[in-house]
Amino acid sequence: MLIELALTGKFIVDIAKRLKNDKTFRTLGFLLFVLILVGTMFFWLVEGLPFLKSLAYSVGTLSMNSPYDHEINFSTIGVVFNIIYIFIGVGVYLIFVLEAGRTIIAAHEEFEKKQAEKKALKKAKKEAGF
Repeated sequence: MLIELALTGKFIVDIAKRLKNDKTFRTLGFLLFVLILVGTMFFWLVEGLPFLKSLAYSVGTLSMNSPYDHEINFSTIGVVFNIIYIFIGVGVYLIFVLEAGRTIIAAHEEFEKKQAEKKALKKAKKEAGF
């Protein structure tokens, strides 16, 4: 349990490092942040949803999590905005998640490689009589 928790923290750190060092990934993250911000502000200010519900709706829409609530009656401009928001935002969200996943896989492979090297070194020391 603790190993998984530590690895999760390491993966988050690795993603943060990549955001800091990789200009393309940073740009993609910034674009995703702006899309979530624009969606949240639109649903909050134009459609009159509470702020947290607007944020949840924006993130849920981009993650294709079907956040559609039957109690929400969007105006015509809200429906049009939502369609455009989905077409633009879902692709950006998926690319960001895919790249974050690649970062996690690379970090895990590096971790496994270091573990194998430590194990081989320990075995070599044991065989040498140290």
